[in-house]
Amino acid sequence: MKLKYPLLLIFFSCSFIFSQSSIHNSWITDLNENVNPKLTNQEIGFIKSAYGDATFKKIISIKALEKNIKDILRNRVQFLNKKFILGENIPKLSSISNASTPTVFNQKRFNPLLYDIDFESSENQIYRVDGTDFIINIIPKKLR
Repeated sequence: MKLKYPLLLIFFSCSFIFSQSSIHNSWITDLNENVNPKLTNQEIGFIKSAYGDATFKKIISIKALEKNIKDILRNRVQFLNKKFILGENIPKLSSISNASTPTVFNQKRFNPLLYDIDFESSENQIYRVDGTDFIINIIPKKLR
């Protein structure tokens, strides 16, 4: 019977040592402060046009999800100007569009939520706006 207690002590000390790790929580997103203010009317329109009213209500009821969407709309879509070169290897925006995406590009009204963009990717993604000198850069999440 006395043998069980030393083994129990060794087991708990080993589990404590292995639970203390320097590995960061890679699933925790580091967000800018600009995700705290309320959604703008334009952002509300973007979300509703991409996902519908019912999903919009669910998004705003889950604060972490709302902040994630704000991060995408406010921080992670970047417009660059790069002259088009014939034969370049940059994927076109039309390659990730779907039936509900507009055919005419307007930078101020661009809704990234309408496109099949992998916002969970750990790498930058770039797309050429068809027939223009615009490049859209999708910045990956900042993880802690």
